[in-house]
Amino acid sequence: MNGGLPEEKLDFGLGAADTQPPQGPPDGRRDACPTIPDHELLRCIGRGSYGEVWLARNVFGQFRAVKILYRHNFTDTRPFDREFEGIKKFEPVSRTHGSLVDILHIGRDEQRGYFYHYAMELAGPAAKLEAQIRSSKFGTQNFEREC
Repeated sequence: MNGGLPEEKLDFGLGAADTQPPQGPPDGRRDACPTIPDHELLRCIGRGSYGEVWLARNVFGQFRAVKILYRHNFTDTRPFDREFEGIKKFEPVSRTHGSLVDILHIGRDEQRGYFYHYAMELAGPAAKLEAQIRSSKFGTQNFEREC
């Protein structure tokens, strides 16, 4: 399902990440999708070895990129904790220069085994997706959620 946009419009340059199997919730259930406070997850826009990047909409209707790293994608806790500590240190630095993407928040859900952070604006190929959604005759309200 492509949320009402023609298939070709969804090819926004993320390459092989579009076709990789989900790295999300370990049980694969749609009701096990991550919960990000004050954000609605709309669509997974990228996948990597540790997790996913989601297009999300905040309570003001602004689009954000939310990166979610899952504990079960790491062989042990050390690299997972190292990733968390690294983003924690980068968060204040991210707002010091215009060429860095601002990290607005970092959260952790120990019960579900993931942590997340979200960026102020969409960057690169994801910004093209936002423009496509906003210019679509279907608008953002009718954009079907994957989660």
